[in-house]
Amino acid sequence: MGNIAEVVMNTMSINFFKLSKFLLYLAPFAVVIITPSTLFPFIVGKYIYFKVIIELALIMFVLSWGFKPISNLKSQISNLIKNPLVIAITVFVAIFVLVGFTGINPHASFWSNFERGEGGFLLLHFYAYFLLLLLLFQTAEDWKRLFRVAITAGFFVMLYGVAAAMGISGFMGSGFCERFAGSLGNPAYIGTFSIFVLFYVVYLAVSGNWRGKNWQARNLPILIFLAIYFSAFLLLSQTRGGLLGLGVGIIVALSYLAFTLPSRPWRRVALGVVVAIILLGTLGIYYRQYINLAPWCGGGGNRILDVSFEGETINTRFALWRQSIEAWKERPILGWGPENFSIAFEKYYNPIHTVWFDRAHNIFFDYLVFGGILLLGAFVGVFVIFYWQFFASRKHLNVRAELGVGHSAKLRGDAPQSLIANCQSRLQEALLFALPIAYLVQGLVLFDVLPIYINLFLFSAFASWKLNLKFQDKK
Repeated sequence: MGNIAEVVMNTMSINFFKLSKFLLYLAPFAVVIITPSTLFPFIVGKYIYFKVIIELALIMFVLSWGFKPISNLKSQISNLIKNPLVIAITVFVAIFVLVGFTGINPHASFWSNFERGEGGFLLLHFYAYFLLLLLLFQTAEDWKRLFRVAITAGFFVMLYGVAAAMGISGFMGSGFCERFAGSLGNPAYIGTFSIFVLFYVVYLAVSGNWRGKNWQARNLPILIFLAIYFSAFLLLSQTRGGLLGLGVGIIVALSYLAFTLPSRPWRRVALGVVVAIILLGTLGIYYRQYINLAPWCGGGGNRILDVSFEGETINTRFALWRQSIEAWKERPILGWGPENFSIAFEKYYNPIHTVWFDRAHNIFFDYLVFGGILLLGAFVGVFVIFYWQFFASRKHLNVRAELGVGHSAKLRGDAPQSLIANCQSRLQEALLFALPIAYLVQGLVLFDVLPIYINLFLFSAFASWKLNLKFQDKK
């Protein structure tokens, strides 16, 4: 009987473990959820779906551990506690929740409202998502599978917008001659969302065995199509912040390769492409009046190239940022509390400009008003720790290579294979290095919402796993 009971307990534990992991695979599909019956159809269903999925995944994980304690859970938790990036994100989330209780309206800061659904309660769900990913996703194949899921969700985000533009009954949205918003409901979000999804696509493309017949090699044409697909919809969204973030990210990635690729000719190619992109971008902006990216609409397709400090959009943001600074001066340490920006806005509103009232449209000013210098410092600290850990892990790997790994490969006759692996590693590093910069650049003119948060915490979990794996590799 004892053996039977043990078998049953093991089976239940394994099943709950698998179910928890399966639910995490479902989480990225929150971006596709639309609830037409609600007042905010592009928002409400997404955060309800995400919260329920994460809560169920957490319950399943606890049940799995309850039926049979996971043998390596203590070591996993120990690794999490020692992981600098995990510590930094934990501090950020803790301060975000804390300043909500010290702000103007703690209830709004924690629970948010029906329109946004954000605040401390939702951020805790993102944090749980982050930790569960690190605890349950332990192999490179796990992460690649999750990237494929996120890409699939992104594909349907854009497909929904196509159906809406075609006027198919039941789909809400605008036509192709207006700014494309997909299932996110706001074209500004499409730009940032596309940056993350393009990262997943390109990472899969550079992560396979280029001489083998694995998923990436067989499906490289599909990945190329998806890269073009998401890039096209980013352009159709006419989101200048998203395009600027993507452009800077590409330049940063190529610049990284120009200094790190093992082959000097390829380093020169990377540097040449950087120069070409900067030149083409400059010419595109300068001659934007002659460019129409949507000729089928009879004009107006060059908005995304209209980069000017004289336009209404940028001036409204300047007005918001000035008001944000004034609001911050009143509560410089702990801020006004998350979801309380509208209160600060009303107090320091300048009627000269017509502006949005619930966000600063800049992630740095948002966090500055939300939680003062304490929260902004914690937010910036996450990226400082990320790059510190990135360069520290790379330094250790380079030292390891200098101690004989590369030389032993030559002795075995594996130099070509070693060179390929080295190039692939540099490409992956370039992507990892560039994405946070792309996110921060676009964040200069936008704010974080659920579709962005999901991908931000997904990427952060992957980066924590990847960088920690490199630290382990050196030991």
